[in-house]
Amino acid sequence: MLEQAKAEYFELKRQVEESVEFPTNFSELLNRSRERFPNQPALNFFDRNEQLSFEELHESVHRLADSLNAIGVEKNTHVAVMLSNRIEFPVTWLALAVLGAVMIPVNPKYTSSELDYLLNDSDTEFAIVEDDLVALVRGMEKRPQALIDERIISVGGAVDGHSQWQDLCIQGDPTFMPSVTVASDDLLNIQYTSGTTGFPKGCMQTQRYWILLGCVAGYGEPDIKSILADTPFFYMDPQWMLVMGLYNGATVHLPEKSSVRRFMGWVEDHKIELAYFPLPLLMEPVGEHDATCALKKVLGYGLNAELTRLVEDRFSVIARDAYGMTEIGPGVTVPANMSTDAALNSCGMVMPFREVKVVDENGKTVPPGVKGELWVKGDGVIKGYYNKPEANESSFVGDWFRTGDVFVADEDGFYTIVGRIKDMIRRSSENVAALEVETALYFLPGIGDVAVVPVPDDRRGEEVKAYLLLAEGVTKDDLPPAVVIEHCQSRLAPFKVPRYLEYVDDLPYTPSEKVAKHQLISAKADLRVGSWDQQEQRWL
Repeated sequence: MLEQAKAEYFELKRQVEESVEFPTNFSELLNRSRERFPNQPALNFFDRNEQLSFEELHESVHRLADSLNAIGVEKNTHVAVMLSNRIEFPVTWLALAVLGAVMIPVNPKYTSSELDYLLNDSDTEFAIVEDDLVALVRGMEKRPQALIDERIISVGGAVDGHSQWQDLCIQGDPTFMPSVTVASDDLLNIQYTSGTTGFPKGCMQTQRYWILLGCVAGYGEPDIKSILADTPFFYMDPQWMLVMGLYNGATVHLPEKSSVRRFMGWVEDHKIELAYFPLPLLMEPVGEHDATCALKKVLGYGLNAELTRLVEDRFSVIARDAYGMTEIGPGVTVPANMSTDAALNSCGMVMPFREVKVVDENGKTVPPGVKGELWVKGDGVIKGYYNKPEANESSFVGDWFRTGDVFVADEDGFYTIVGRIKDMIRRSSENVAALEVETALYFLPGIGDVAVVPVPDDRRGEEVKAYLLLAEGVTKDDLPPAVVIEHCQSRLAPFKVPRYLEYVDDLPYTPSEKVAKHQLISAKADLRVGSWDQQEQRWL
């Protein structure tokens, strides 16, 4: 049965790679969506009551592209976009794509010093920013030389001395087309990584990168017509979901910010069929309409067989995990037609347009069952890190990208992540993957989020420490160290059980919602202070 499912999956993979003609660039994608789905809703920013049909989106994009071109935005011009979740963001991105310009998406919560790094590192020439952030950009200590006041465009309200986005969008010609050719291999985004271990690096993503990322997903899910994208648009998921919506004629619904408590209300109100599933929702009481909601498929991070079946049984959906990175887009995914424990406990099988292998420290492929680093190559992988030759040299071996993630493959072709090379804890002679300990802790009721880090130790080299962010309404008296340790002991080998536990009121996060562990590690000189020491049975 598994062999038949594998054959079906790899035949579909072959067909997608060899027979499907995806749009060459975003202009073709936009024209295609307008021709096929003109009056259907394309975007719905429901918290702001902002909507556009595919016809209206096409018109707005080309109006804006014309006006931006008139003030100097051309092919390869670098444009920083610093906006909250509002309809101007995707319209701007698509207008830049039509021009062949390059977007640098920027977190609107960034400080002046963070802007100093990002806008200079990316060689920003224009900036499109929320009106109340114009002063922040103008006040940068090291503003890029090309970023003069006249090239800072305000969104939302008029700011003296600056062009206003709304005026540009109205004034442009809806039939505008650029005079230059935009190729599939032309740069579209410099998308910065989260910077969990240092300064962010700008990933050079092409038009082809985004076309494949969104259109392959759309080709695989042709019946999905309502998508929830509930993370900030400067992050990758809403961007590829928009591409999927353009390809399939699906409506992409976007709130101002994510919310576990509002999630099922959004699903009901907008008949959401595809979304990322918020795992904390499993801790909420079962709702009356959970099993009859419109959801057809949910995507997850860190799912396994147990969690997948909990989600599927409660919500009557298909739930699947996958593995991807800003650098590679998609890598592997769990096919919908496979539901064995081996499949659901893995990240899946290699995706279309990708090759993967697990290698040792010398770059030699290891046999099934042996841990090693995952390398990936294929159509649309990033051109490299912008302005980072040393990072490119260390990250690429020919066409292969070194992910920095430790994987193990089995004989059936399922790839399972073990942890990050830089997120491993060396305790005595044993390697402990922080991810494995974190996954075990997520199964403990009352845990909201968790981060596992190494603590230097004279005897063992490193010890395991877990930062615990408890769910709302839960206190450490409800979930004392003894309960946490007992839970870990039931799921982990003794050397993986945390020695130190620290309860926290919050955790630092990157823009992509990952815990910024480097901030935790640098927060105090002695990471043992404020922790429960399981070995000594006392608070330090």
